[in-house]
Amino acid sequence: MATNLTPLEELFYQECLKAGNNGLTYTDFSGIHPDSPVMDTAIAMNSLLGRGFIEVFQVRGEQVYKALKKEEIGKAGALQGEEQVVYNTIRASGNEGIWTKHLKSKTNLHEAVIKRCLRALEQKALVKAIKSVKHPTRKLYMLMELTPSVEVTGGPWFTDQELDVDFVEQLTNQCYKYILMKSFPRDASCIFTSTHSAYPSAAMVRKYIMDKRISQVDLSVDDITMLLDVLVYDGKVERFIALVDEDWDDEDMDTDSDWVYKAVRDKKAESAWQDCPCGVCPVADFCTEGGPVNPAGCNYYNKWLDF
Repeated sequence: MATNLTPLEELFYQECLKAGNNGLTYTDFSGIHPDSPVMDTAIAMNSLLGRGFIEVFQVRGEQVYKALKKEEIGKAGALQGEEQVVYNTIRASGNEGIWTKHLKSKTNLHEAVIKRCLRALEQKALVKAIKSVKHPTRKLYMLMELTPSVEVTGGPWFTDQELDVDFVEQLTNQCYKYILMKSFPRDASCIFTSTHSAYPSAAMVRKYIMDKRISQVDLSVDDITMLLDVLVYDGKVERFIALVDEDWDDEDMDTDSDWVYKAVRDKKAESAWQDCPCGVCPVADFCTEGGPVNPAGCNYYNKWLDF
């Protein structure tokens, strides 16, 4: 490393790096390097802690040391005492953030001390306070450079912790119109054959929404899938596995690209009979078994079944 570490400090830090998220205990280190003096190792560990190269946690009554990433070393190393403890605890919460009550229980610091540390960390632009859509009355803290998770912000459907109902309804309606347009031929008296494979996927619906600039927010395929799920639950569209070719792999079955959506036709008479050629046949009244027009020789059925 470019920083000035003693050989023993460098050795302990590198072992912490190798241990990764599992961390390294003193017992682990002494087992790997049994010749390292106990007192010198303790001094090296304290030096690394004080300079922000490593952090320590209690796991089942034993201290576990974890190495900080290079970009985190400077920030944590500039802190001392309670501020460093509070900062490391907030950093460990990631983009989920941590509530002040949980921060108190994890650090065992007095509430007044925590408030003082939080003010100092906010003034140094190291942490920020955010609100959660799940718990509006709670103030959460996370590192300044992190973006809150969807669980905290509610995703694109929330504005200032409030569900944007109009935005959701507008997008849902646009998704339905696009799927409806792709589900049936322009001629209302016609239907697609059973081999029709142009039903849209969630990725296709997203592309349509973004290309038409219906949403100014950058939506992901998962965001669109949430809207399509609403349409499925409302009975407006149905979801099924797309038709596949001979190169299809069973392992790909659970990928989003294999699911497509079809609008459910608004039927005056709720009958599946309208989805087959007989339901829209122009000569159905003359169709009889053994007659000049008959089910066995029906050209509409042959085309529909793609014989």
